[in-house]
Amino acid sequence: MTTEPPVSTAAAIEALRRQSNLALAEVSQGQQGVANTLLEKAAAALDADDVDRARALVTRAKALGRDEHEGAEVCSMAAHMALFMLVSDVAEDGEPLLWLEAAEAVLPTLTGTARAELVDSLLITGSETIQLEPEEARLLRRLVRDAEPLRSVFDGRVLDVDEVLAVLTAINAYGSAVDELEEQTGAT
Repeated sequence: MTTEPPVSTAAAIEALRRQSNLALAEVSQGQQGVANTLLEKAAAALDADDVDRARALVTRAKALGRDEHEGAEVCSMAAHMALFMLVSDVAEDGEPLLWLEAAEAVLPTLTGTARAELVDSLLITGSETIQLEPEEARLLRRLVRDAEPLRSVFDGRVLDVDEVLAVLTAINAYGSAVDELEEQTGAT
């Protein structure tokens, strides 16, 4: 009969911590998936001028609560990340100025949270871009002027239902501006 060597208390605690972290990661992925689906449907409802349905969907996303793995409120994180990922994807994959020209087209139409979140996404994307072309840097500076980054949703900032709806409005407007600009230039 073979006996396994005794496990130290520290090793046992570490094994439990890893298992707990894996469980939290699974729950987190599930929450994020549900929130993303609900917010995509809410954005489509806004696009169809069905504000009541959009509000109901965002309210359901808000009910998901806090993502303990990410340390953020699920709905706020999903809305923020959807806009940020849209802007950063266009910056990475589109024509060099497209991400900024689309923002330039929609910023005058946005107010409050919608405008602040789009400007924040521009600031973050601009700061993460290794090297901006001089024309990009000039346009970015003009668009964000003296704006300061928002307190992150990962640092406890929570968007209410109306603020999430505003972010979804910004996503729809920015996405439409990108499509229109690509159509005008014949880009794909």
